[in-house]
Amino acid sequence: MSRAAGVSVYTVSRALSNSDGVSATSRELVLRAARELGYVPNRAAQELRKNTRSSVTVITASTSNHYYIDLMKGIQRTLRATDRTMVVADVAAEGEYTEAVEDAVVRDLIQSRTAGVIATLTLSPENAKLLSDWDIPVVFVDSVPSAGEVRYPGIATDNFAASMKVGTHLAQHGLTDWLFLVYPGRWSTRAERERGIRAAAQAYGVRLTVLESRNDAQSAYETLRGYLDAAGSPRPQAIIAGNNPIVHGTLRVLQEKGIRIPDDTAVVGFDEFAWAPLLNPPLTVLNEDSESIGVLAAQTLTRVIDEQLATERRGEHPTPVYRPEDRRELGAELIIRRSCGC
Repeated sequence: MSRAAGVSVYTVSRALSNSDGVSATSRELVLRAARELGYVPNRAAQELRKNTRSSVTVITASTSNHYYIDLMKGIQRTLRATDRTMVVADVAAEGEYTEAVEDAVVRDLIQSRTAGVIATLTLSPENAKLLSDWDIPVVFVDSVPSAGEVRYPGIATDNFAASMKVGTHLAQHGLTDWLFLVYPGRWSTRAERERGIRAAAQAYGVRLTVLESRNDAQSAYETLRGYLDAAGSPRPQAIIAGNNPIVHGTLRVLQEKGIRIPDDTAVVGFDEFAWAPLLNPPLTVLNEDSESIGVLAAQTLTRVIDEQLATERRGEHPTPVYRPEDRRELGAELIIRRSCGC
């Protein structure tokens, strides 16, 4: 690392231990070299590869989304039968993702010797490689692996078909002006959901507006309110909210403005949640059944980990082994209630 950073071994040691006596420029050179070389600060070097494989880390991106709550319920129920525990690491606690937080989370879970990872968002290629280098298996949930990586397991919803269901139903109500309020593309489900909504709009001759907000309720509220307040912005006949936090922000705006659901504007949300049928009116949602997705993800990861343990007992290197059938795409159900006009 000293050669890669172009500084002395002493400087490398001081920079990595966050000690004094190192300039900001030299510290940045060392840290950049460490990232490129896949260096992980070692709390117990001799133990890092002796993984007891007793805990699994779930990397989420904003646990304010009820989708994750049901997902983790399914994961936890499945892991309990194997005497493993679940640890949750949120890389976007307030709806805003940063690379620095992802990097820190991945290095922390390597140091803690996690048995495996269930990732609900695309990890950077560098972090995916780092986990692979340490023989830590990864299963992606409703997200895609890093660019160019096709070998990882993935349990996902067919978001294009799901969005077409939503659009077809709204078109059957004769609604021809839709607004799709959605989170950023960093969450990979955005692309297929938007593609499905656009395809439905084109098929039925619908005017479609797509608005992007950050992935939290407050940002959704500010984005939608700003759009509706803008001079000349027509009130859409239907609003499609991209997930639970965005549903929250949408309903708050409509309530404040006295816009009646569904008389003035129909509303449909992605992802079922416990109080959706208790709203007034009850909310029509696209249900991905994230609890079942969590069960499948945990079952897949458990099999890979158990195979690693068997490999270690034979004295062989425990490289994770994935199978083609570990990549699955599931259907989703449109739960029709009154908010869409039914």
